[in-house]
Amino acid sequence: MPYFHVWFATKYRKWLLQGDVLDEARRLLSEIASEKRIELLECEAIVDHVHLVLSLSDKAQLPNAMMNLKGVSARRLFERFPELKLDAHTNNFWQIGYGSKIVSPNALSTTKRYIRTQWGRLEKYDR
Repeated sequence: MPYFHVWFATKYRKWLLQGDVLDEARRLLSEIASEKRIELLECEAIVDHVHLVLSLSDKAQLPNAMMNLKGVSARRLFERFPELKLDAHTNNFWQIGYGSKIVSPNALSTTKRYIRTQWGRLEKYDR
């Protein structure tokens, strides 16, 4: 099974992923992955973007997995935090699209560590 490092951002790279919203986004992504039978190996969200490691049977599954993860999480986040639409000045929580890269089994632990340590690199972000 191939592994995929996937990343995507909030709309306009707004710093929406903080506090309760951050906690809920992490929880929702895990919950949705489980509901949709997507193997989520790593997940971290940091102020304006998310990194995931997914294990899928083939690359053709990636667009559908991402549609489910981003679409369902956005809808549920707006239901739970309706004020986010005002804060973000948009009806979309996530930007269109995502980045992805196939991760070799040899690089999996390094990629997962990179994702887990995102908050250690927060200082490189300007508001």
